[in-house]
Amino acid sequence: MTPAPGPSAVASAPPAIGLGTAARSGWIDVAKGLGILLVVYGHVTRGLANSGIAIDPGWFATLDALIYAFHMPLFFLLSGWFFLSSLARRGPRDYLATRVATVLWPYVLWSLLQGGIELAMSRWTRQPLAAGEVLALAWAPRAQFWFLHALFLISLIALALCARRPRAGVPALLAIGLVTHFLQQVAWPTALSTVASMLVYFAAGAWLGARGWGDGTLRRLALAGVLGGVVALGLVLTLAPSPPGDWVRLSGLIASGLGIAATCGLALVIAARPGGLARGLASLGRASMAIFLAHILVASGVRILLAKGLHLGSPSLHLLLGVVAGTLLPWWLWQRVQGRAGMVLFELPPAWRRRLAGEGAGLHGRPMSAPRPFDR
Repeated sequence: MTPAPGPSAVASAPPAIGLGTAARSGWIDVAKGLGILLVVYGHVTRGLANSGIAIDPGWFATLDALIYAFHMPLFFLLSGWFFLSSLARRGPRDYLATRVATVLWPYVLWSLLQGGIELAMSRWTRQPLAAGEVLALAWAPRAQFWFLHALFLISLIALALCARRPRAGVPALLAIGLVTHFLQQVAWPTALSTVASMLVYFAAGAWLGARGWGDGTLRRLALAGVLGGVVALGLVLTLAPSPPGDWVRLSGLIASGLGIAATCGLALVIAARPGGLARGLASLGRASMAIFLAHILVASGVRILLAKGLHLGSPSLHLLLGVVAGTLLPWWLWQRVQGRAGMVLFELPPAWRRRLAGEGAGLHGRPMSAPRPFDR
């Protein structure tokens, strides 16, 4: 994930919205910082396993299952958190223009960039790539970019349901998300399957973000989510038949909720105690889109350099350098391009966005506000 934050004030919705709007809070950035570290770690370890570098299979499988149970649902939930406030502030056309500029544009650009590099280097990898696979990005997203593909499509669905009647649209979005989550089939195309499985998390984020709850309430809610998730998951695993069949989706949904609640609760605790840890994680969270887009290229380059160039096969060294470089180099690049032409690597220039939005005016005639990463 979805998909990108500087501080902002509480955005008040116009009367037509009729719902509370989410205030920007430091814990959101911290949560994204925690989440993006899990994303980088997960992709680095999978890259090591796929390239034949020996890692402990039990340790790898356990952590891989835990991380992949919730880390991308977390980003969909956080992406949905500001949906209604962004829609209220920008209006539908402006919101759509922002999604094109900050989700669709980097999806297309980086799919072609990373795919082209993978294509050029496929002779040295264990997974040869054809040009058609790179160019099929409209319906068959590659690698980690499925997140942006799904996020853009989910945003279109949310906009269609909520542009005129958000009070009814968000519950409808949540209901549709739950139904599609349980209806999805393995045989479905990747694009359809990812939207069906992740819509519920975006919708849950939109509903929670609209409540306007303070951090204290959210901490209690996160604790209740963790405790309730542990009890519910234990009951499902105890009662589920063997093989579990349809119970797998229910247990997966509960496990995702448990992981999300734990991560958000931890972020709320860290953000409440300002210090180096909170500032560092928040900084990573603000650069999470850049890290998400570039980390696989960086980590893969580090792995190739260590294994092919320096002939070093230590999995610990590969893991450490892969995660550090895959996180910090994109973060450094994101910092360097702020306010410069190089920002086009991560989003469309403001002038282009204003044209997409219709000369910068939203539904309510307000000028388009400055973009905020992952306030999308």
